This record gives sequence, C-alpha cells and structure tokens, in this order.
Amino acid sequence: MHPWGLSGPEFLWLYSTGLVVGLAVAVGVRMAVRRPRPAGPPDPPAPEELGFLAGGPRHAVQVGVVRLVDAGDVRVDRRGILTATADGEPTGRPLDDAVLAELTAPQKVATVAERLAVKPVVTEIGESLVRRGLLVAPARAVRARRLAPVLLYLLFVIGLARWINGIANGLPTGYLSFLLAAAFMASVYLSTRLTSAPRARTVHGDRVVAEITARGQAADPLERVAVSGPHAYPDRELSRALTDGAAVAFAGGAWSYASAGSFDSFVYTGSSGGSTYTHNHTASSSDHSSGGGGCGGGTP
Repeated sequence: MHPWGLSGPEFLWLYSTGLVVGLAVAVGVRMAVRRPRPAGPPDPPAPEELGFLAGGPRHAVQVGVVRLVDAGDVRVDRRGILTATADGEPTGRPLDDAVLAELTAPQKVATVAERLAVKPVVTEIGESLVRRGLLVAPARAVRARRLAPVLLYLLFVIGLARWINGIANGLPTGYLSFLLAAAFMASVYLSTRLTSAPRARTVHGDRVVAEITARGQAADPLERVAVSGPHAYPDRELSRALTDGAAVAFAGGAWSYASAGSFDSFVYTGSSGGSTYTHNHTASSSDHSSGGGGCGGGTP
C-alpha cells in the first residue's frame, strides 16, 4: 500500500508540478499589482506628483519647497533653514500653501518634509497617483508580498510530511529531499526583505519617471528636481543648501513600501552611493530649527 495512495513517482510528479505552479503564482501575484489596467492615458503629473512618484511623500514636499524657493516665496540659508518671505496670500497650490503654513518660524527642509509627509495634503497626492494607475496602493502591495509565497509554504509542509513518512517507512527519499530543499529555498528567497519589499510604482509610473529622466537637461528644472532630488536644482549654492537641509537627499531610483501598508513607511536608495534608507513617518514633529537669514531665488 502506497503512502497517501500515491506511489513515489506519482507523488514526485505531482509535487514537481505543484512547485512550478507555486512559483508561477508567487511571481504572478507580485507582477499583477504593478501592472494595473490604466483608466486612460495619464495626464502629465504636476511637479509635486512627479516628486511623490519618484521618491515618495517626503520628496513630494521637498519639490514644493524648491518651487517656493524658486518663486522667491521662501528663502533658504547655507544650513538648509527655510524662512517664508511671502505675504500670506494663497498660491493656489495646496502643497505650497501647506509648506508656507508650516513656516511660521524658520525651519529646516527635513522638518517641514517630516511634518507634512503624513498630512492629507500629501497623502492625497499618493492616492491620486494610485487612482491613475501610477502607484500601487500600499495595502495591496504589502498584501501581495505576504500572499505570494503562501502556496510554496503549503507545498513545503506537505513535502516535509511525506519525507518524514518515507524515512519512517524506510522508503527512498533522495529525489524528494532535492524537491523539498528547492521548495524551502524558494520560500525563503521570496520571503526575504531584499526581494519582497513591494515596489511602490507601477510599470506605468516607472515609464513616466523614465521619460522625464531621459530628457536630461531639456526637462523643466523643477521636473529634474522631482526625479533626481534637490541637487538637480540649477543654482549650485541653493541646491547644496536644499540638499543639506534634508535629512536624506533623494537621489533618484526606485522606492518601495516598507511593512506598514500605508504611505507612512517606505524604503529607497539614498544619495550616499546606493545605501538603503528606511523611514517610518510619524505624526510627531521634529525640533524647530532657527537660524540666521539666507536668500531665496539667488545665492545664499
């Protein structure tokens, strides 16, 4: 009588087929969330939307700051401390108005970005990009990461039970040991942080960022800042001040959601030569920074 009513070759064939299906499902689940069907041709994103798309909520705020500095509504000194110079009139752009509202006292770029990143004025930008098929919904991305290897986990447990049964009954288990090891390695590989951190952008979002990046110097300066970070601002002294004022200066590249299932937690490649930066936003505010005067729209 064969264990479980299956001969060794029959079980091995079914188990091999199951592994192939499990791997296909794991890859397919991960790929499907990044390939939504767009509702229509996406409108060109505004600079802050492009900033969110390229580097996440914190970077979207940095783009708004750069725009205000460029317009002369905000000054930045050499330490990256911002001071509002506008007369309080609304700019007509919700993000810019929110930045100005934060600058009741001089503050660093990082402080303003930290505070606003969790506010509705910024998270609504991300939600809009999700609706347009350019970003993956955070909760859906995390759910796909967790569900992708479930079938492989189940197959590993089934294979392990069969392997133990075979050992107990003195049956050959060489081929099954190989398949069991393959199931284990595939499960571990798909479960590691390096491979399972869900990419934030969809393939359509990747395409939008790539198109702007490919324009190089022909792109609008604010668009270059959005896809590459404050260091891309044409004025070198101002770009250095804006970059120094950020805790981590976004330097382009893909970014991923972390484990929170929301826009409040993300991972991306920082500016220091490819190092990985993980940030978990909180609603708590950073210390106020104050400092001497600077200049906006010109050299500090």
